Amino acid sequence: METQNSGTSVDTANVKTKRRGLFSKEADEGYVPNRELFAYSAALAGQNLTYQFVTQWLFYFCTDILKIGAKKVGFFTGFSRIWDALNDPIVGAIIDRRRCKNGQKLHPYLGKLPIFIGILTALMFVDFGVGETAAVVIILCIYIGWDFTYSFQDVALWGMMSLISPHPHERARVSQWLNIGVGAAWGAISLIPMIMGAREKIGISEKLLFLIFGIVFGFGGELMSILAYKTKERVEFVAPPKQSLLKDIALLRYNKILILLLLAQILNFFNGAIAWIYFFKYCVSVNIGGKVINGETVQFYYGILVSAFSAVSMFFAVKLADKLGGMKNIVIVAQVMNALFRVVAFFIGFDTLPKMIAVIAIISVSSIPTNMVGIAQRSLLCDSIDYTEWKTGKRTEGISNSMQNLTNKFVDALKLIFSGLVLSGLGYDANLGLEGQTQAFYKAQWPLFMLLPALGSVLYLIPFLCIRYSKAQRAQVEKDLAERHAESLANHETESVK
Repeated sequence: METQNSGTSVDTANVKTKRRGLFSKEADEGYVPNRELFAYSAALAGQNLTYQFVTQWLFYFCTDILKIGAKKVGFFTGFSRIWDALNDPIVGAIIDRRRCKNGQKLHPYLGKLPIFIGILTALMFVDFGVGETAAVVIILCIYIGWDFTYSFQDVALWGMMSLISPHPHERARVSQWLNIGVGAAWGAISLIPMIMGAREKIGISEKLLFLIFGIVFGFGGELMSILAYKTKERVEFVAPPKQSLLKDIALLRYNKILILLLLAQILNFFNGAIAWIYFFKYCVSVNIGGKVINGETVQFYYGILVSAFSAVSMFFAVKLADKLGGMKNIVIVAQVMNALFRVVAFFIGFDTLPKMIAVIAIISVSSIPTNMVGIAQRSLLCDSIDYTEWKTGKRTEGISNSMQNLTNKFVDALKLIFSGLVLSGLGYDANLGLEGQTQAFYKAQWPLFMLLPALGSVLYLIPFLCIRYSKAQRAQVEKDLAERHAESLANHETESVK
């Protein structure tokens, strides 16, 4: 277990990651070798293939493949996630209270759980050919088992980011690469609309297509996530004080940064509340030279073009944060640009090819900082864990990341319930096909697609702007924790000799 020398003075604003070979095996004290970093990033890519496939496509699978009513889908998926979310603080507290025989805190949850999670994911996208009620029961049972096991893996997988290095600037570099992995998963998932658009030419049904997706993205993604087992915990384990589970959870009151981050994410639930597929599939087609391109294919090209520049910019997130004065400022710029540019794009419209091109250009620019938000949020989350340990003497990777899970699931639940109510209120019925929906449904799709995320960004900024954590404060926390960990290690070695 590596710790920082107690005599080292740390200025996090000026820490520079030392040059290391591309596949170096050893790292300088407290830093992460690139080989390990790439394995961690690939693991996050795999896990997000599974997660994004489930969160983006389960609703559509239920409405358009299983033919379950949209309102019913919204309620049973939404409330099941709320129920599952309530389990996450308990999962996090369990992880924080347990030290494994090898002295590690999170590794045991990274090696075997992914196989079981992958199998459940594939089963979730099987049409068993039963009635609507039976289909709902089957989906719920599989999902509850999937989510409970996924919670342990997810808390451990993201929690490793705060243990992989004691240095905030180095963790920001790790966060950058992890989110590049997440972005790669987004890119892979974005292939789904294109494949769906070409399925008639391929000669394959949507039912079989989703089964294949479940195996490739669900089971295959989880197998990739096992690569996280190659990571190392570089922050000294501090034995937690013996106290009740409720008192462990109550430690969150000291983590004001985390509380404000979670509140901001909840208020941002409008962002992505209605899946893209409903706008593109039912409202968009492009005629180029007499060749008609269907909406699913247009969605694929839209996603690729919009994310092209922002994907490259993620490699420079840490440097940009240094220039802007910290990760917090990246988030502020991103949310402001997202809100303003989407309003402009809405008034331009999407009903002709020139307008489409203009909208794609505008959203492409706004997505450059938006794609860095995940990097900044995770970096701030790790800082908040350091701050909590500094205040209380206990590290809370488990409970802090489980609260992140709880928030994500609660937000997903809000999105599903909202989506079900909105689509049902607009008269949506998958059995009526592309041309048979109500006029209200067709008219609502463009503002729902373009303006709802803008509203989410505005609401997000309200609590986020209340976060107060200066560079000087962060540097002092890092220095004090380094001294505490070194002292703890020295005391442990002295007791071992006795």
